[in-house]
Parts: sequence; C-alpha cells; structure tokens
Amino acid sequence: MNKTRVGKLALSGVFTALALVLLLLTSTPIATVGTAALAAVCGIPVVAEAGRRAGWIHFAAVTALAWLLAPAAEGNGMYTVFLGWYTVFKAWLEQKHLPRPAEWGIKYGALAVAMAVGVAGSVFLLQIPLPAWDWVIPAAVLLLCAIFAVYDRCLTGLVGMYLTRLQPSLRKIFKM
Repeated sequence: MNKTRVGKLALSGVFTALALVLLLLTSTPIATVGTAALAAVCGIPVVAEAGRRAGWIHFAAVTALAWLLAPAAEGNGMYTVFLGWYTVFKAWLEQKHLPRPAEWGIKYGALAVAMAVGVAGSVFLLQIPLPAWDWVIPAAVLLLCAIFAVYDRCLTGLVGMYLTRLQPSLRKIFKM
C-alpha cells in the first residue's frame, strides 16, 4: 500500500472517529441538531480526499457505531436519515453539472424521501404519534425546506473553505 492510500485511510479514520465523538455529544439536549450537523460535516474531507465510495463507507461506519454507542436516538436519527449521507449525495449530484432548477428539484426530492423515512421510522419504530392538528405537518415541511436551503448553502461554503484553507494542511499532515 502506498503512502497516499495510507494517508487517505488515516484521514478517513480520524474523521470517522471525530464524527462519532460528535454524535456521542448529541445526548446534550441543546446540542442535538448542531452536533449531528457537525458530524455530517466530517464527511467533507473524506469525500474530497478519498472519494465518494470512502464517503459512503464513512457514513455507514459512523451510523453503525453511533447506534451501538451513542445514547441519543434523536441525533443518531438525524444523522442516519438525512445529514450523514447528504454530504456524499451532494458531492455526487453537483458533479453532474445539472441546471440549477433540476439540481434543486433532486435535492428537495431527496429531502422529501428522507422526511418520509424519518416520519415513518418515528411512527412505526419509535411509536411517536403524529400531531392531531392538521396545520402542523405542512408548516413543519415548509420550515424544514427553508432550513434545508440554508444548510445546503452552508455546506457549499464549508466545502469551499475546506478546499482552500484546510486541504493543504491536511495533505501535509497525512502525507498525501
């Protein structure tokens, strides 16, 4: 195995461990969403340096270990259902160079599927009842769509920041 491959493997392992530590911190109620989102951001260097395949492996490893070790189902659920895999999905989709409306349509379609899986998991697996008020679900969907747009733009900015500021340093550290 050459130095570059070893460096990519080491980088992937370090960021997988960091993501897991962040998911362990989701047991703090005020930090559930934020630490799950930060754990998802740990996938950026893995995808940028080792590729999308390594990104999927990173996501699977963090998800499996988090469900085994982390006590907070909310943070793990957010990471598993949407935040964790979206980093790899976004990289794949944006490399297709689709027109913006088509790209955003696919992104919102992915969000809709993730929301449906999350709601189904909450209702059927966790036995959380749906609210009785008819207006809550459409309001929650609209709010999540707005939050998603902000999250996507922030993730784009973080990818740019990684590529310009952190990538040269990490490549030296991991000898890639």
